[in-house]
Amino acid sequence: MAARLVFSLLLAVACSHAALAAAASSSSSSSAVEDTCAKATASGSRKDLAPFCVSTLQAAPGSAGADARGLAVIATNLTLANYTAAYATIKALQRRGGWSEREQSALATCRQLYIEALNVVHSAIHALNTGQAQAYVADMGVVRRAATGCEDAFGVGGVGVGNQLATESPLHKVDDDAINLTTVAMLIVLIL
Repeated sequence: MAARLVFSLLLAVACSHAALAAAASSSSSSSAVEDTCAKATASGSRKDLAPFCVSTLQAAPGSAGADARGLAVIATNLTLANYTAAYATIKALQRRGGWSEREQSALATCRQLYIEALNVVHSAIHALNTGQAQAYVADMGVVRRAATGCEDAFGVGGVGVGNQLATESPLHKVDDDAINLTTVAMLIVLIL
């Protein structure tokens, strides 16, 4: 519950400047978001992300009237908010307790990965603001690996750690959203 509140607050703060600049109607916003998402996900194996891209960006404050660059900023801010909320979720899970020693270790790994990713997101934001697309993509690749590393810490995919069986990650949805948001942000930057 606290993580959702943190995510909501961060989302509102992160996107508020873009919301003030929005002046276009929602139908043109919808079209711009759909066009940007279609272009961003058109090549490669990421066509499956188009619906996620559209629904996420259309729901974000500030997407009304935003061009592709504005949507890249929004997607990056959403990534920052998502990773901040993920970190808060991990802390809450650790405080709740009741985890096996292996699960505690996996949660500690996830917490460390997400805190490191948060530092890199700030570097990516700087790269985006200064027009350094390749640096941005490299940074966001590091950020995305935090979520995949968190899943790996639980031995996801049937691969156990040591002689132990894989544990269902209590962060699967959190990690999946983090991966998707980061990927969408990178794909949009690549079409700028």
